[in-house]
Amino acid sequence: MKEILSSRSKRQLELVELLADNDWLSFTRASESLNVPVKTLKSDIVELETVLSPATIESSKIYGIRLATNFGFCKTIIYQKFIKNSVEFQLIEKIFLHNFSTIVDLANDLYISVSTIKRIVLRVNQLLQIEGFTINLKKMQLVGDPHSICNFMQHYFHEKYGVAESLLIPAQLAILDQVDLQIISKAIPDESLRNLDFSLLNRLRFYTYTIINLLKHNSDNQLHDLSEKEFDILNDSYACAEFYSQFQLPLSASNLSIFFYLIFSDQYIDSIETLRELVKSDRNALLKYQKIEHLLQEIEKKMDCHCDNFDDIFMRLYNLDYQIHGRTYILHDKNKEFLTSIKNLYGHFPMELIHSLQAIFYANPYKEYMVYEAISILFTHWPNLLDRLEYSTPTLKACLLFNSGLDYMNMLSERINYYLRGRFSCTPLQVRSLDELEKEASAYDCIITNIPEIYIDTIPIIVMPLIPDAKSFDKLMLVYEDYFEKNWFFLFYLNFIT
Repeated sequence: MKEILSSRSKRQLELVELLADNDWLSFTRASESLNVPVKTLKSDIVELETVLSPATIESSKIYGIRLATNFGFCKTIIYQKFIKNSVEFQLIEKIFLHNFSTIVDLANDLYISVSTIKRIVLRVNQLLQIEGFTINLKKMQLVGDPHSICNFMQHYFHEKYGVAESLLIPAQLAILDQVDLQIISKAIPDESLRNLDFSLLNRLRFYTYTIINLLKHNSDNQLHDLSEKEFDILNDSYACAEFYSQFQLPLSASNLSIFFYLIFSDQYIDSIETLRELVKSDRNALLKYQKIEHLLQEIEKKMDCHCDNFDDIFMRLYNLDYQIHGRTYILHDKNKEFLTSIKNLYGHFPMELIHSLQAIFYANPYKEYMVYEAISILFTHWPNLLDRLEYSTPTLKACLLFNSGLDYMNMLSERINYYLRGRFSCTPLQVRSLDELEKEASAYDCIITNIPEIYIDTIPIIVMPLIPDAKSFDKLMLVYEDYFEKNWFFLFYLNFIT
C-alpha cells in the first residue's frame, strides 16, 4: 500500500529501500533506478535525516550514498517510521479509533485543513475500495466488509507498533490474553496460553484490539445472525467487569462470537479428525485435502526429509483459506522478503513447490498472499527443509590470487569454505602475469584477491585484506547473493525436476 503515501513519501521510501539493499550507491545509479533527478534525491536525503534518525545517509564524492545504521536497525524500522510519519495513515487510524469529536478537531490534530482531509480521503478511497472498504466522512467511519476492515487495520497496527506492548497497557494486555485464550480454545482445542508462540499471541492481541474498536466505533460493519458459541469466561464476573473497564465494550457471548468468526471464520476446521469426517461428504474439501497431502508427501520423498509436524502443518495450510481475508501486509511484505532471503541465501528455490501451492489456492482471490504465507509456514514449522536446501546449495567457483605464498592461499581457501559453508569453491592460482590471470580466470565465476590493481571487466573481482575480517566474509556473501539473485530463476532444485 505504498500508493497510500504521498508521492514524496513514496519516493523517499523507495530511495531508502534501494539503499537498504545496497552498500554504496552512486547518485547516478539511484537517479536512474528511481527515475528521479539527482537534485530531488539530494533534497530528499536532507528530509530523511529527520525521518530515519538515529540512522543516517552518508555521502561520498567517490562512492555516492549509503544508509549508515547501528546493529539494532532493520528494514522493519524503516517501514514503521514511514507509517508513523504518514498523514494518510494517521488519518485512517484516527477515523477507525474515532478519537476526535468533529472533522475540525481531526484536522487540527493532524495539522492540516478540512479541505486537505477531503482531498486525501478522495484519493485514498480509490485504493481502499480495492481492499473492501472506504472512509465515510459523513459517518466518520470505515465502512465496508468487516473482515476486510479488520484484516487491514490489524496489519496496520502490527507494522506500526511491532509488539502489542507498545500499544496497550499491562492491564489491557492481561485481560486481552484471557479473552484470546478463550478464542483459541474454540479453534485449537486443548491449547494453553503458555504453549502459544510469541508470534501468534502478538498477532491475536492486535487482531482482538482491532475488532474491539470495530464494534465500538464502526457500527455499520457489524456481523449479524451468527450462531453464538459458549465461552467459560462469561461466568467470570471479575473478568467481564475488567474487560469493560479497560475497553468500554461489554464482554458478551455475541461479541466473543464475533471475535472468533472475524479471526478464524465459521469454516475454520479445528482438527485433522474433523477434516477427515468432512471430506467424506464434501468433494471440494476432499480435493483440497488430497492436494495438500500429496504436496507434503512429495516434499518428504523428493527432499528426503521426514516431517515431524505433518498434521500441524497440514491443518495450517488447509485453514489458510479461512484466515486470510485480504493483503497480509501494509508496507512491509515480510513473507515475500522471507522467500527472497531463502533464494539469496541458498542460491535456488524449488519452483515446483510454488506451482503446487498455487494449484491448491487457485480459486482464492488472495492466492498470491496465501502462497507466500504457505511458504513461511512450511519453512518455519518444518525447519529440516532449510537443512536440505543447505545440502544442495549451488557453489560459486572462485579463483584466488593473493600477494602471498601458495600455502597461505590454500589455508585461505579452506577458511572461506568453512565460514561460508561451501558456497565458494576456491582454487589458488599460480600465474606469473596479469595476462595469464585473465586467461585462467575465464574458467571461474569470480576472482578473490588482495591486489586492487587487478581489473578484468568480464568477471567480478572481490578485493579483501590479506587477513580476512568479518566484513570480508560479509562481502563474499553479498557477492554470492547478488550472483544467484540474478540467476535463481534459471535454477531448479534438482530433486524437483521430473
